[in-house]
Amino acid sequence: MVKVALVSAGEDRLPEGTAAAIRGFADFRAARCETPESLLATFPDAEVLWMFGPNLCLVPEVLEKMPNVKALLRSGSGLDALPCAWAKAHGVRVYNTPESIAECVAEHAVALLLSFVRQIPRYCACAKAGYEWGRVEGMDWHVSHRTLGLIGYGHIARHVERMMGGFDMRTIHYDPFVPDSTDLDTLLSESDYVSIHCPLTPETKGLIDARRLGLMKRGAVIVNTSRGAVVDEEALADALDAGAIGGAAIDVMCEEPPDVHSRLLQHPRCIVTPHIAAFSCDFERNFFAASVSRLAQIVGEIESV
Repeated sequence: MVKVALVSAGEDRLPEGTAAAIRGFADFRAARCETPESLLATFPDAEVLWMFGPNLCLVPEVLEKMPNVKALLRSGSGLDALPCAWAKAHGVRVYNTPESIAECVAEHAVALLLSFVRQIPRYCACAKAGYEWGRVEGMDWHVSHRTLGLIGYGHIARHVERMMGGFDMRTIHYDPFVPDSTDLDTLLSESDYVSIHCPLTPETKGLIDARRLGLMKRGAVIVNTSRGAVVDEEALADALDAGAIGGAAIDVMCEEPPDVHSRLLQHPRCIVTPHIAAFSCDFERNFFAASVSRLAQIVGEIESV
């Protein structure tokens, strides 16, 4: 049987029945490897390396010493934590499970957008502080009949589009891998709300820079639940300071946790949540069910060669 190793946690971290399900099609072991050296010592003959959370051990220097490795799996949507360039050069396949968190992240993106537009955090704080009841300031946005621009058009973005459909919005998207994609500069100039859902790659790092922020409408709001480094944070803070855009609502930052003096963290026109978009009461069930399904697919592909 194909040897599968979970390197991010011991078996006790898995929901009941998960390990047994994997053992139905693979030789499965699990241990938390906190260093590359512990990975090599614990799973020297592994064929599939499975991880979630931060990458503590999957580095090229050690993978070079594991000649049996045929595939890397990171549960979740991002691949930026994996040594993808090394894997490509060595014929090692890389997988993830974007479907496992797509619905939840989409819900959070929608919640961030609506929270900003309706100024929920501000007025919740005002009500609890004894603010004059019924006094209204800063309600400068409306959702229905506006244009929503999606950067990236994968699982999460499509869920956002579906969820926002009830607001009778015009939705456009930019994705270089989708044939009917709108040009990014056009999307930014036409959208009232922009939601970012692309992966972090060398091509998307700093994608939303000062020039592109300058293309956005003066009252536009940008939402980011992808990766912090897709946006130039200093340029975004400058745009907010200048009133060049209306606001931002973000779940991710370049540095996590951010410095307490971060301009975005402290900015009155920026809502920030601490990278929690993927979590809900359904998270564990969806996350590990998708992981088991992907592992079965990977093992099947390896056995068919």
